Amino acid sequence: MEDDIYHPFQGLADMLTVKENFGGFKGVNFTMSWAYSPSVHKPRAVPQSAILYATMLGANVTLAHPPEMALASDIIARCEEYAAAAEGSFRITHDFEDGAKGAHAVYPKAWCPVNIYKPPVGDDDIEAAQAIFDQYKDWKCTEEIMDMAAPNAIYMHCLPADRAYEVSNAVMDKTEGPGWRSAIFDEAENRLHVQKAVMSLVM
Repeated sequence: MEDDIYHPFQGLADMLTVKENFGGFKGVNFTMSWAYSPSVHKPRAVPQSAILYATMLGANVTLAHPPEMALASDIIARCEEYAAAAEGSFRITHDFEDGAKGAHAVYPKAWCPVNIYKPPVGDDDIEAAQAIFDQYKDWKCTEEIMDMAAPNAIYMHCLPADRAYEVSNAVMDKTEGPGWRSAIFDEAENRLHVQKAVMSLVM
């Protein structure tokens, strides 16, 4: 169910994961962040659906990305409207660490810059897109980054993640223990449950 703009099933699974861990969305700091990958061929559907759903449900949403990785302007406008209506908040930062500070849900993943798209949207310039990516190799989710988040924070990713690029092995593999943890397997399982729910509603 993914296209160039939306990934509704992943967005639903993401929100179910947040609800399971925090009981709801009010007062939950949800950070969707860009992260470095050696591949520039990463769609924007997952981050766009994540911020739409999180603002709609009233979370305090932060979108962190380098300036060149802006998401669709109409998506951003809707997030601002949803946040106001649900009495949550929405902000954008171009600082990776700022995005992680105090976050309950930390969701760093790569997506492509707008210039990878074919005209009239972008320039379809893969080399230029790679040059942009390579400026931000330090945008990586590490233990130090997770330590900046809330003490009970969860690391999220739609999978597959680019290990050692987007995220360190230590973060991906910490699924239990004190402090923050990786929720990626719960998140993957929740795809099954939300898809069954949608099928049930449709039938």
